[in-house]
Amino acid sequence: MTVDQVVQRALEHSPDIRRAEQELDIATARQYADGLLPDPTLSFSTDRPGAEGFIPAFMVGLSYEVSALVDRPAKKRVAAAAFEKQQLALRWAKWQVANHAYALYISNVNLDRLEKNVAQLADYQKGVSERMQGALARSDVTRDVAVQSEIAYRESVRQLDTLRQEQLKARQELNTLLELHPGTHVRLAAPPEPYEVPPDAVAHALAELGQRRPDLLALRAGYAEQDERYRAALLAQFPRLDIGVTRGRDTSRIYTSGLAVSVTLPLFNGNRGNIAVEKATRESLYQEYSQRLDDAYTAVDSISSELGLLGDQLRNAQSMEAALEASVKQSRDAYGAGDMTLPVLAGLESRLLTQRIGTAKLANSVLQQQVELCTLIGVSAIDHQPLP
Repeated sequence: MTVDQVVQRALEHSPDIRRAEQELDIATARQYADGLLPDPTLSFSTDRPGAEGFIPAFMVGLSYEVSALVDRPAKKRVAAAAFEKQQLALRWAKWQVANHAYALYISNVNLDRLEKNVAQLADYQKGVSERMQGALARSDVTRDVAVQSEIAYRESVRQLDTLRQEQLKARQELNTLLELHPGTHVRLAAPPEPYEVPPDAVAHALAELGQRRPDLLALRAGYAEQDERYRAALLAQFPRLDIGVTRGRDTSRIYTSGLAVSVTLPLFNGNRGNIAVEKATRESLYQEYSQRLDDAYTAVDSISSELGLLGDQLRNAQSMEAALEASVKQSRDAYGAGDMTLPVLAGLESRLLTQRIGTAKLANSVLQQQVELCTLIGVSAIDHQPLP
């Protein structure tokens, strides 16, 4: 599978995205429900006289809650803001899943590549150890030399086992994300080499972070929703007004028509409790948005600084690995010419193995931080272009 295929499958099978889509469906239904007009009320009553010479009386009424039309626009705006909030939440979930899938993809590819190199070196050191044991049996080398080669081989096996455990864990995480059966081994195509996020891209994204990050935009939409709830609560403090018409007949066959008006008296409640709750909730959402925005800027600054340090460490580790590779190559030539003993060569190769593993883990740490940075500033971890 290519990186695009992995990301696409992750987007299609992510439970987080499915959950966000379900929440969006609920918000859509609520928006439809809040856009409907309230139903009128039909009433009917009858009286049966107990005396002779009279007929049953009745009263029919049709009324409508006129006050419901007053706060209907506010309720519609509440539903629209809630719908927008869920749309942005879905978008944010897709951003996170896409970049997380890319990070797992790169980690698995790098671990597979490293595992092959370490396995080859472990096999080579196994051959060295076996030859040293044979030489020891012939008394061609001392026991210390044979023990050193055996220790070097066992150390490489230990590191290989640790690496395979990390490889298995990364593979299981990828299978879980892609909803594949446990134990499934996916062949991953070699991706393009990842590169650093350009500093100008980070600066540009920070300048418009509050207008780009879906989670921050969702908080703004949530605040707008709560503001409309507060407005609706303010409108609900006014008396409820029902207006209707009536048609009736009394027991003496006299028909009447009339107008019915009912008004609630806001003497004890007046919706003051709900107003206080909605106002406090609105203030809480504003504080949450401000705090989240500050946290986003702080997180970007922190990760950028950490990436600078990790980048320096990675470059030093890569230089050390390149120097060890050149030294091992020269040592192998010297060993072939008889100018170096096998244990010394095995020791250099063991150091190269340790350095290679350390460099790979450091590179993976840099990658994970870059993916986190890309998610925070709203760009793709693959090509650093703005996410849709």
